[in-house]
Amino acid sequence: MQWDMETTLLRLNKHWDGEKYLSLHERFLVENLKKKKNLPHIQVLTGIRRSGKSAIFRLMINDLMDSRINPKEILLLNLDEPVFTNLWNNVSELYKVIEMVERITAVKVSYLFLDEVQQVKDWELFAKGAYDTQRFRKIYITGSNSDLLQNKFATLLSGRYFANTVRPLSLKELLHLHGFTDRYSSLSRRTELLRLMDQYMEWGSFPEIVLNQMDESVKIELLNNYYESIVLKDCIVYNQVRDASLFHRLLYFLISNAGSPFYYNSLAKAVKSNENTSRNYLAYAHRSYVISDITNFSFSLKEDARAQHKVYGIDNGLMNAVGFQFLQRSGMLLENTVYNELVNNGYSTISFARQNGECDFIAQKENQFHAFQVCYELNPLNQSREMAGFNVFGKLPLASKTLLTYNQEDSIDDVRVIPFWQFFGID
Repeated sequence: MQWDMETTLLRLNKHWDGEKYLSLHERFLVENLKKKKNLPHIQVLTGIRRSGKSAIFRLMINDLMDSRINPKEILLLNLDEPVFTNLWNNVSELYKVIEMVERITAVKVSYLFLDEVQQVKDWELFAKGAYDTQRFRKIYITGSNSDLLQNKFATLLSGRYFANTVRPLSLKELLHLHGFTDRYSSLSRRTELLRLMDQYMEWGSFPEIVLNQMDESVKIELLNNYYESIVLKDCIVYNQVRDASLFHRLLYFLISNAGSPFYYNSLAKAVKSNENTSRNYLAYAHRSYVISDITNFSFSLKEDARAQHKVYGIDNGLMNAVGFQFLQRSGMLLENTVYNELVNNGYSTISFARQNGECDFIAQKENQFHAFQVCYELNPLNQSREMAGFNVFGKLPLASKTLLTYNQEDSIDDVRVIPFWQFFGID
């Protein structure tokens, strides 16, 4: 057992030999993390599996080594590894692992990286104790569930941590990887850019998918593996779901109807369940990041209508690969893309409006409201309907009105019509 542990530790910490991790691509979030690396606060990264959290850890380890930190002071543990199962229910065993490492390297661990920490029961107590005693100069933590920052952790470590979400590559990150960084590159290489956007709309932007050359059948197999792992580990097992079949059926229904409004009771009827169970299962999927649940915009704090909901998938490729048949639904794929890019670009409290018309999204940024319509191709038959969507907010002051298309640019009254890739990636 000790041999397996030591072998695993050596495999996870190849930087101990002083060699930096190669074949990594920069993520925009890393610059933010570097600015905080000398602060004692615990750095928490949450996000869906395979979105690049572990790669960001390695980028930060490279940066520490560039700062002349002894690589043996840096310990990386992936707590998903089977060799760590004995500490999943006994967090005190984690100290024994660290002591083993220090005997192997003869160097005190100063920087601790804990990957997939949600596997360990009461990990919050370990983190608080280590922080309070200044056992390490810095602790980095990742988890694949948003409730990592709720309840006990938030209470114990209030004011003692930074939290950031890691998502699949943003549109801007993807464009930068292919050299589309300004207006000139988008104009001079328009055909290549649109081909890249078609691939993005179909296959999404999980790093492993977009950074490697592979056959389409392999992409489908890999994305299916992602989906099954996320649903099993971060939804069903993590939340001790009793009826796994119902959970799969509900999630299939939700993503098959992404962008379509529903109420909790109609969802329950559709999957032949009850409202309370359906609500809980939806929340589990939302917290695992596989989908996002948004509600209709409230025009008044006194408004008493039951909230409508819509869901959007974290990634188009994940939605397509598991059989939801979105490939011919370009409008839905574009709407799903726009939702995710609003999140990627710092818009918050994203909702939709359905009152005497429909507006796809209203979102806040810098305490201002911004309205968005999504239309794959604007034409004389749909223009009046799309423009009417901006009129559903009454006297609510809107800082901007934007109609996002696949590849059309125009200005209609006070509405800016612009390709989605230009608005989020280049403009």
